[in-house]
Amino acid sequence: MKLSRRHFLKGTAALGATSVAPALTGLNMAHANQDDYKALVCIFLFGGNDAYNMVIPTDDGAYQKYEQARRNLAIAQSDLVPLNIASDNGVKLGLHPAMQSLKSTFAEQNATVIVNSGQLVEPIIGANNPNSRVPDFLMAHNLQQTMWQSGAENMNDKLGWAGRMVQDMNLSGSLSPLMSLNGEQKWLRNNHVEPLVMTSEGAGDYTGLNNSDRLGAMMRHFDEKYANLYADNYSTTMASRYYENDALDDALASVGDLDGFPQTGLGNMLHTTAKLIKVRNAASLQHNRQVFFVGLGGFDTHKDQAGTHAALLGQVSDALAAFYQEMKAQGLSDQVTAFTMSDFGRRIMANDSGTDHGWAGHQLVVGGAVKGGRAYGNWPDLTPGSEYDYNNGRLIPEIAADQVNATLANWFGYKGELEVLFPSLKTFPQNTLGFL
Repeated sequence: MKLSRRHFLKGTAALGATSVAPALTGLNMAHANQDDYKALVCIFLFGGNDAYNMVIPTDDGAYQKYEQARRNLAIAQSDLVPLNIASDNGVKLGLHPAMQSLKSTFAEQNATVIVNSGQLVEPIIGANNPNSRVPDFLMAHNLQQTMWQSGAENMNDKLGWAGRMVQDMNLSGSLSPLMSLNGEQKWLRNNHVEPLVMTSEGAGDYTGLNNSDRLGAMMRHFDEKYANLYADNYSTTMASRYYENDALDDALASVGDLDGFPQTGLGNMLHTTAKLIKVRNAASLQHNRQVFFVGLGGFDTHKDQAGTHAALLGQVSDALAAFYQEMKAQGLSDQVTAFTMSDFGRRIMANDSGTDHGWAGHQLVVGGAVKGGRAYGNWPDLTPGSEYDYNNGRLIPEIAADQVNATLANWFGYKGELEVLFPSLKTFPQNTLGFL
């Protein structure tokens, strides 16, 4: 059984009045305004999602080109989930049949697709410039993941764009408003406050603290003043993390389980995210802005893609649909926006049973603030050798990831210069895309 400091203090008088938990973080409490609440929820699809089998044209003409390009990995036209939305160039779109659970959210016009988007440092399609620059490290998993989290021109910056955004906004809260349920992520790094990194269930469990003697010994270490500077800082930092974990555990326990979430890895992460949103006003949080990172791996489908990809997309769809319904139940659907990122898209031409690394893909955006009823961006020409064909079926994006991210930051209330947060925007005709 795990014992907390609270339980320990109830059960023993060993600690005196001088045993006071340290301040959890140094965030600015003066700017708390709970009526102005917003949250961003990033769902990172690790491995490079085959987005051209996630969002598929339903028009006969566009579908035939899709079927010819995808060959044995093509999804049957009759199985597609129609969305009643079209790209900017008029191509009607549907979803993979495993994503049926998101259909109603699209029908409510609270979800959309960012078509043929990806990492760009300047426009290529339509630029009529044979010397247009392409981003570094295309098709490299780790570096492309870093680019999504940094910004296309910020690879050498040790901080992530969400972390820099929150740092500039000087957000309020007792615990950090930057939270990852999928390990430490560059996206959240900043120079102001350390992100909270937790499990998919929330707070960690100190399994070794299973009796009052052990907990008491640890507390005495926390309260000790060490002559050695390293030991003193280590003890202070460890105490701070323990108390943060304890405060988080208490806040989540006050909510209990929420209904409707699938029992999957991503479902558990979004369930915990929904609970953290629900307790945002608790004394231990006091958040008027929150930023969450969750993720799902397995999208590097070089072989045996059909069944694997369907299962992954089903997991994304079911978890995302449940999360949206919970936000509606909390009356916060207009204030919480969830969106996908992924390393890159995949080649249009299939291998024997899978797909290789590509470039452009599509991203989903879900929330009441989404200006749905349409998709954003042009459906590309999938024909080999078209202007979209970078090489061997790897498609060139027409929308930059930085434009998508700038739109999210703008909606979130970032008042700084978007072209400072995302320097590549200086090369594009518009910074934001209007989907929020």
